[in-house]
Amino acid sequence: MKTRFTLTSLALASLMMMGNTAMAAVVPSNTDAYFNVKLKLTGSCEVFTVQSGKSSAISAEGDATAGADIDFGTHIAKSSSEELSQGNVGQATSNIQVNCSKNTVFQVALEPSNTNAEGTGSMSGLKGTNQDKIAYQLYKPTVSDSGDETISNTISANKWGKGSNALTLTGKGLSTPIMLPVFAKVPQNELSDKTPDTYQDRVKVTLTY
Repeated sequence: MKTRFTLTSLALASLMMMGNTAMAAVVPSNTDAYFNVKLKLTGSCEVFTVQSGKSSAISAEGDATAGADIDFGTHIAKSSSEELSQGNVGQATSNIQVNCSKNTVFQVALEPSNTNAEGTGSMSGLKGTNQDKIAYQLYKPTVSDSGDETISNTISANKWGKGSNALTLTGKGLSTPIMLPVFAKVPQNELSDKTPDTYQDRVKVTLTY
């Protein structure tokens, strides 16, 4: 019992010394301490419009085209037909518009009805008996590589599709619209020996950020 009492007394004395030491600590005047304030801000896009002549697929020869629609016009079915290159009807002012917050990276993907990832589409005739197809390729506009991502109303050599073929850009601010013209080509000799008809395809446009 005596030994146990001695150990308990020593432990109590040690605790008292520690308490006295803590009580003796004085915080100097003008001492600084800190805490943190945190906010995580994610980017957003508030405007995404795709101008078109109608809200559904072209179903008649006289259906109007506008905005981002591409109209190759009228051509003759002949051998050795030339390559056709065409921009959207609305050119630089009426096409695909995106407004995203400053420095928000976004992508615009194009997908023809055949779901080709490279933007290689196929136009079908409106006549039910016509099984011919006319191929076309979607292309991105020219984007300057000087760092400001200026978009010009000229065709580039880059295919415009989805996935790795989507167009990647950076938002300039929610009040600053980014206008995206669209371009397409019909390959050389593609019109040779095809049934006279009005051909059309419908392209899906997808915004991700």
